[in-house]
Amino acid sequence: MARRTCQNCKQVVDEVLTREGNKVIKSCPRCGYTFVSYEVGKGYIVPPRG
Repeated sequence: MARRTCQNCKQVVDEVLTREGNKVIKSCPRCGYTFVSYEVGKGYIVPPRG
């Protein structure tokens, strides 16, 4: 897992990787901020909402 600085809570955290079917979500374990969300095999990244 990668360590990132969360833009929302300003802490350095290990990002949480969650898979829901073909969708992969990388988020902050403290506040739930979504770093990146994408579908496997689509060839592009969907920008996070919010």
